[in-house]
Amino acid sequence: MTHYTRTPSAAVPVDLTDAKDHLRVMHDDEDLAIQRMVLAAAREIEAYAEIALTRQTISLVVTAEGEGDIISLPVGPLAPEAEVTVDGVPVTTGISGGRWPSITLPVGTTGAVAITFEAGFGDTAGSVPDDLALAIMEQAAFAYDSRGAVDVKPGLVPAAARIAARYRRVRA
Repeated sequence: MTHYTRTPSAAVPVDLTDAKDHLRVMHDDEDLAIQRMVLAAAREIEAYAEIALTRQTISLVVTAEGEGDIISLPVGPLAPEAEVTVDGVPVTTGISGGRWPSITLPVGTTGAVAITFEAGFGDTAGSVPDDLALAIMEQAAFAYDSRGAVDVKPGLVPAAARIAARYRRVRA
């Protein structure tokens, strides 16, 4: 498993109005709590599926062998017009985007190599696929309905898990 750090986006993956509609909440008293539940649900789905919902910066260090190593990037998809750097130098070639991005390091690159890239579907809630937005709202609804309960099982609710599984990478 590759260890990486993630700089979360300030963008919310689901609009508060949509979340409140899904929860059937008409008042504004719990807006902050609902926003926190939406963000927690989004982070749980991101961790489960190894994706970034909105644009985030991902940093990792890998060990290169020098043979034009192909590095599978740990979080996808590659963000639109993403900036990718290898040891702080912007890279424009050898990058394979899509849901599970990879980068081919230049031949002769050896030792510890720092890679930084931007992942995510876009910069706004509108760029998050509808099914993932629904998964976030389902998970947030579970958290909202389970507030204060002590016997709640951790993890994703079945509906959110099924949706997130479609985006999860299968590793050999």
